[in-house]
Amino acid sequence: MNRFDTSRTLIAALALGVSSLALATPAMAQDTDSEAEFEGIGDIVVTAQKREENLQDTPISIVALDAGALEQRGVNSLSDLFTGSLPSLRISPFLGRASAVTIGMRGLVPVDATQVTRDPTVGIYVDSVYMGRVSGLGMELSDIERIEVLRGPQGTLFGRNTIGGAVSVVTRRPTGEFGLDMRGGIGNYDSRMVAAHLNLPSIGGVAIKIDGLYSDRGGLVLNPDPNFLDYGEIRKYGFKVSALWEPMDGLSLLYSYDRSYDDSTSAYSDITATDQAAAVRPSFITLREGRVRTGRIGVPVLRNPQRASGHSLLAELDLTDNLTLRSITAWRELNSVQWDQDTGAVTSWGPNRTFGRLSYALVDQSQFSQEIQLLGEVGEFTYVVGGYYFDEDGADEAIVYSAGRLNATNTGVVLFPQPIADGGAAIPDRAARVNVRSTALFGQFTWSPEAVDGLHVTAGLRYTDDSKEGLLTAIRGVNPNLNFEFSSSRIDPMLTVAYDINDDVNAYMKLSRAYRAGGANTRSSILRPFGEEELLAWEAGIKADLFDRRARFNLAAYTSHLSNQQVDFINPAFVSNTETVNAPETRRIRGVELDVTLAPVRNLILGMNYVYTDAPSTPVRNIFSGVIQQVSSAFTPEHAATFTFDYTFPPLSFGELRLHFDANTAGDYIANNTVTYKADSAFLINGRLTLGDIAMAGGTLEVALWAKNLTNVTYNYFDFRVATRQTSTIYNDPRTYGVQARIRF
Repeated sequence: MNRFDTSRTLIAALALGVSSLALATPAMAQDTDSEAEFEGIGDIVVTAQKREENLQDTPISIVALDAGALEQRGVNSLSDLFTGSLPSLRISPFLGRASAVTIGMRGLVPVDATQVTRDPTVGIYVDSVYMGRVSGLGMELSDIERIEVLRGPQGTLFGRNTIGGAVSVVTRRPTGEFGLDMRGGIGNYDSRMVAAHLNLPSIGGVAIKIDGLYSDRGGLVLNPDPNFLDYGEIRKYGFKVSALWEPMDGLSLLYSYDRSYDDSTSAYSDITATDQAAAVRPSFITLREGRVRTGRIGVPVLRNPQRASGHSLLAELDLTDNLTLRSITAWRELNSVQWDQDTGAVTSWGPNRTFGRLSYALVDQSQFSQEIQLLGEVGEFTYVVGGYYFDEDGADEAIVYSAGRLNATNTGVVLFPQPIADGGAAIPDRAARVNVRSTALFGQFTWSPEAVDGLHVTAGLRYTDDSKEGLLTAIRGVNPNLNFEFSSSRIDPMLTVAYDINDDVNAYMKLSRAYRAGGANTRSSILRPFGEEELLAWEAGIKADLFDRRARFNLAAYTSHLSNQQVDFINPAFVSNTETVNAPETRRIRGVELDVTLAPVRNLILGMNYVYTDAPSTPVRNIFSGVIQQVSSAFTPEHAATFTFDYTFPPLSFGELRLHFDANTAGDYIANNTVTYKADSAFLINGRLTLGDIAMAGGTLEVALWAKNLTNVTYNYFDFRVATRQTSTIYNDPRTYGVQARIRF
């Protein structure tokens, strides 16, 4: 019996046990007045199927974190999740960049989705608006109400580029009543933050809300030269204005404008291994493992200016009591500049050699999207049908600079007055432009026959027509006159059969298909195009609230078949050149997702999210060497879990004391799908102690002490092996801690 067969047997046994417990023991609590007042684990409302539903009634594997849970875990942006707060979601900064992130789920993690000609495997939505680029996703998010993580392909309702799943971020709407929520805090490494959310009284039927935030932090690794910035500095700020107009019953229009900035610096990468002889290695280049406080030599470190802004208009009209028309219109713009200072990495050492690889990357993008939804209910049927249009224009370019050169004795560095193109080559190294158009029609219908109480059959289809046109405008400063086209018309189906075993236990089986768009690799010297990926997945799950809602068990198992996987190969003669091909072999990925919440006694909540991923490597022929090479899932540990502990102490005369701990653990993983060097396993503990509900001048005061990585664990979360020369390593953040105060009126 293999590992997955064992896991499947355990799932079946646990599911049978859960069902039996639910049927045999509908209540196990003592019938006393004090126990009767205990409400147990609360409901969570999600919009995974485009309408508000209880998470327990939604036949999808979902994890949702509300505003309170996000605050307890210190999550203010998607990049804050890379430490493993949601083990299903694999998030890592792209190389050392400050605001470009790699996001994946269920073993489907893109390696290089920063190019404008390529797409991610997980769709990111903020207030129902799709974010087309992974650059800029590290920015702070404004006043989050909840984050929903939809695991597995979401091709019917969410469309293209959701083969791994979708992440839906929902922010708070204007209330129409005066309210002020302000937070401020300080911490080690000179960190500071302030956020304010102001709701204004409704005037003329219009409610307005204003959000603003600012956060900064000193560098985690100091630059030996005080004239330059440090590594890992944070500086983020932005604002959002929302206006909700409800001119009559059944009609609402919500307009939002947001603008955010991120001027952080890149992470520090250290040289931990090399194949080059010590004789040609400068004396100050010592191989060292583990986190350091000061860099090896003073070189320029630059800020990474990110600018993102957007308008959105959400209109909803209740045509009848059972029919709603919804329109989501959005326009967004992104300008992202990244400067990576690799402090000597990817350089052939020796006297008079260039030193300090400074990599520049620009992404300039704008997008427009329009979605129409019609949501209704007729007899035994509920449904959502709609159409979608997406138009994107993007441009990117990249240049590799050198900050200086080694001296003639190979013992020091002479910095250039200004960084120069690596090797004196013409610039830019590469530049590209692309236009993307995507249109779709979709529908999903759920039949709940009265003749079979508890049965729900859901079927959905999405028709998508994609086109992508692009050109490579520069290779080493020369226009190669290379262009590409990608087009696809396809139908992706979904079928779910769900059954309510009783009021507290639901089970389902689901078959779904989704795809990731094709495109071209702008790191290719020939602008090599590649086709789309397609994922077909089976999923079975059970969701149960047991023992008078003292225990919640949600369990899902899946098997995925990935066809035409997009695989990158690095040119050993020129590491900045990669080629992408579609693997001919179908890849199978299987896994288990278990979410447990326990409320054993009043005021105590225990939680666990566990993910098992069986993603065996597949053989693909390397187009450079001709050798069959094993291709693995990047950033995908076999086992990953999060454990949470939340306790509210008995009420005090002046407030309420709350304690939170979470522990995040994951096994080792491969950081690149064609490089077998593994990053370390990790175990992180975070904590927060909050004294809240302190009455103050008509409002409430809250004070909290927090810490991340309490035990100051060090592990490498990214290793990159450059040909046969050297390995660059990026380590996790050290222990950080601070104090926050919050005032609400």
